[in-house]
Amino acid sequence: MHAKPFRLPAPAWWLLIVGSLFQLSISLSNTFVSIFLFKVDRSFLAIAWYHLFIFAMLPVTFVMAAAVARRTSTAMSLRLGIALYALFFAVALMVGEQAAHMPELLGVLTGLAEGFYWLAFDVLSVEYTDREGHEPFFGLFGVLTSIANVIAPPVAGALISREDAYFGGLTGYHVVFGISFALFVVATLVSLRLKSARLARLRLLDGFRSLRERPWRRVVLGSAAYGVREGVFMFLLGLLFYIVTGSEMKLGEFLLLQGALSFLAFYAAGRWSGRFRWRLLLLGAFGIVAASFAFLWPITTVNLVVYGVLSAAAFPLFLVPLQGYVFDAMHTLADDDVPSITHIVVREWVENAGRVLGVLAYFVIGSFETLRHVGGLGWLAFALGFMPLITVGFIRPVESRIFGPRSRRQRFRLGDNEETHSSAKRRARPTP
Repeated sequence: MHAKPFRLPAPAWWLLIVGSLFQLSISLSNTFVSIFLFKVDRSFLAIAWYHLFIFAMLPVTFVMAAAVARRTSTAMSLRLGIALYALFFAVALMVGEQAAHMPELLGVLTGLAEGFYWLAFDVLSVEYTDREGHEPFFGLFGVLTSIANVIAPPVAGALISREDAYFGGLTGYHVVFGISFALFVVATLVSLRLKSARLARLRLLDGFRSLRERPWRRVVLGSAAYGVREGVFMFLLGLLFYIVTGSEMKLGEFLLLQGALSFLAFYAAGRWSGRFRWRLLLLGAFGIVAASFAFLWPITTVNLVVYGVLSAAAFPLFLVPLQGYVFDAMHTLADDDVPSITHIVVREWVENAGRVLGVLAYFVIGSFETLRHVGGLGWLAFALGFMPLITVGFIRPVESRIFGPRSRRQRFRLGDNEETHSSAKRRARPTP
């Protein structure tokens, strides 16, 4: 008998549309925000301060977002996150180049926006999909994200290069930030189609007690190891490529190549992860490690392209299965007294601690780097390439017993409250 093809419900499709608009705007501007800070401030530390304040705000913002979702709805928290992103770009447009001298303020605004948006997105994706729909939903979301990464960066690079050449200054950055602002406004309007109930009360102490459960604890710690790399590679690769080439246009073309490869890899991971989850996780982890050896050579355009190609193909094969393990582990925590939002927040806090650790390492090394000498950052990038193996090491002892073929055949039966107790997952935001 042929398996019946899985179909996502209508609310999940609306969430994907909102998420695609959001990702298109982020892909258009996110990398270039870091370049904007570097280009004006001419310092590696401005970027570090910006991201440190983002990650410092997230734990507080998650609680704030949960409080808003409890008093109104999860969809309202999502809208607030998008609106705060729009406010970020409105500030950048009004203040202009002076914004680059206020990385702390920009980091606080971004941290607020990310916390509200991503916590709500995670919860809504739980609410709108069941266990069978987790990996198809995030596989498709990864494909749409990769499409945005294909379209937006070269467009942004071309606009910045042309506008700056014709009008001087940083006019092109203002154009790109203005387009991002408009896209966030459209995403806010589309999000009005999303409906959701109020969240249950957070029970954070109980959530941290859940870390006593060995499968959940190991998956969360594995996510934290992944976060160490993610926190730095959200900006490091693009920064190094810009330093080497000095061109936003070439950076956009580089991101186009990465986005195209990620598109194919996310499509493959979404189709195969349900059957070959562990093998794909290993393949993706070792692929990222292999790519990192490019940093043992001098940081040149060719070596960065080699790294970018290999990591863009390997990273989705690692990330999508990792989300599957997170979903399954959270299913084992289904409890009437501890809602899934609690476990989402706990996992985000621990993973965010990993991001902070990674950015602190960048901060220390960046303090000694100059535009003519970035070898220390190359060694940092090489070392971070091994973090996925630490994630694999955390998950391996419980993989066959908890997440193996037997557990995938014997699905958990969550009863009528599956939406409330269904597992949460991290967004598949490519940061290869």
